[in-house]
Amino acid sequence: MNKKLNLLQVYRGIAAILVVLSHGGRILSREFDRNTLLQIFHFGWIGVDFFFVLSGFIIFYIHQYDIGKPNKLKSFIIKRFIRIYPLYWIVLATKLLASTFANYKDTILQTSAGEVFKAFLLLPQDNDILNTKFIGVSWTLTYEIFFYCLFAGLILFNTKIYKAIIVAWITGVILNLFNLLPISNNFLLMFIFDEHNLEFVLGCLAAYTISQSKFKFKNSLIYTSLFLLVLSIINTRDGEFNVSGIPTLIGYGLPFTLLIIGSVYLEMSSKIDVPLILIYLGDASYSIYLTHGFFLSNISKILDALARKSAVLYTIINFNIIAFVTVVIAVTMGCLIHTYLEKPLITNLRNKVFAKIT
Repeated sequence: MNKKLNLLQVYRGIAAILVVLSHGGRILSREFDRNTLLQIFHFGWIGVDFFFVLSGFIIFYIHQYDIGKPNKLKSFIIKRFIRIYPLYWIVLATKLLASTFANYKDTILQTSAGEVFKAFLLLPQDNDILNTKFIGVSWTLTYEIFFYCLFAGLILFNTKIYKAIIVAWITGVILNLFNLLPISNNFLLMFIFDEHNLEFVLGCLAAYTISQSKFKFKNSLIYTSLFLLVLSIINTRDGEFNVSGIPTLIGYGLPFTLLIIGSVYLEMSSKIDVPLILIYLGDASYSIYLTHGFFLSNISKILDALARKSAVLYTIINFNIIAFVTVVIAVTMGCLIHTYLEKPLITNLRNKVFAKIT
């Protein structure tokens, strides 16, 4: 039985909050027509890299003993499907309905059937289409689904041929990382060999390391990873999605991997008292992640409209406070959706589906 790792759950919450703060800085500066202190979190997009490494670790940590056991495939697929799609479909459908009533230009009537099909199944699609018509962060979920498919292949085909295919794919990603793969004009190949995919692999390697060896210098790993992360953040300028030209895989993926390994070793070797609120934020991270963009955009529109009704109020109001209040409301709404929609939805689906299987 795998031990529940509370620190990793806390990290999921931190990753989600980082993304919220990053998007908040951009969305609120657009709606308020001015910069706020949220701009200091411009690097918050690294929460996505954190998510990817964490996901790779968790999947391997939980399902490593399912590899090469085809009878475990159905259970794996059902669990992953229930975890990702039901809530995503509800949020996506709500977004499309809201767009239909709020702005005819963005309605589903103006969207091709192929785009809608790809969006609902989380198939690779141009980010501009996702940002303008669907859910912007869903591009990250397409990488998640791709990773699940590759891991499902290990469960089903744990053979030398399939392992060779995985090695060849990893080699291709590394080559593409250094622009040595001539595929820049092919969207699908660029997706398959994107560097983000290796962050899942790093997570798997971290889980494998944990399962195969013991490490005494866990604190050193944590301190080293934090130092590297701070160094990368300092060298990441606003608007950049790399570390002064260094790929995120190196600048953030590797330090996050070290942080996870050190943290897991620490939690396995000693009792760590983690505040329940932080664990809860980790539990609610998916709901927060999916819905924060909608709430940030609409709450800021409402607050800006209210402020503009009074010229005096608009000149004296502290938009930094308004910005952080907006972020808090968006996170709170995500937590409520987790508690009253996501959690009961997943519990009911799992109980019904697995009751039929057994």
